[in-house]
Amino acid sequence: MMTLLKYDFRRNISSLLAGLAILIVIQIVLVSFLPEVESGILAIVAYIGIGVALFVKMIKTYWSNIRAYNRRLVPVSELSHVISPLLFGTICGLALFAVGVLHFTIYNAAYPGSQVASYIEIINIGISDVATGVLFAWWTAMFMAVTIFLSISIGGSFRFKGGPWIGIVSFFILSTLVSWLDNLIFSGRIDPMDVFQVTESDTEISFTSSMFEWSGAVYAHIVFEAVLMALFIAAAVYLNSKKVEV
Repeated sequence: MMTLLKYDFRRNISSLLAGLAILIVIQIVLVSFLPEVESGILAIVAYIGIGVALFVKMIKTYWSNIRAYNRRLVPVSELSHVISPLLFGTICGLALFAVGVLHFTIYNAAYPGSQVASYIEIINIGISDVATGVLFAWWTAMFMAVTIFLSISIGGSFRFKGGPWIGIVSFFILSTLVSWLDNLIFSGRIDPMDVFQVTESDTEISFTSSMFEWSGAVYAHIVFEAVLMALFIAAAVYLNSKKVEV
């Protein structure tokens, strides 16, 4: 699997570095020519845009792993063709997060009295809240990616031009099925809007994460999604080895 992961990074290193350069240029332009509030909002939008681009790159990497002839010649297991893109996306996401933290640290040191720092202090975001948000976003992205992977494998199992459309329909069917099961099992127990709570008082606005306060329901939901993810990965591995043709 590490061999395939190294191959993925070597193949995508140019586009990854180009994306990093574009992000840096955008941030410099925003800080230089726009007011602080507007530049801060657009900076966040830029990071989100790069994150979406990395997610799409992860999906394209999986497509290449199962359809490109030279990738299939790499002596790795079929499971590696599924796990390697997930690791690729995770590493790229962590790198983007690290760049964002470094960016904020440098900006906060250069402009200690900035409005951005004041907003964060007022909202009262702690390290645990940031970690919870990052883990929540990572898990959501991984689950969606595995669902898309299985949809791609289902579409690739059909040897005619309508295969991609079957893959798209499969994604919506899988998403609907997951949503139905989720509502059937956990309806009334977990409200996603309660994961993060904003409390306003006369003196401050407090931003808190309540995810880990309902440990039983939350961990049961995580186990539910982990089981579905394992089943989706097993199905994708089977289809890639038996049905999908290069």
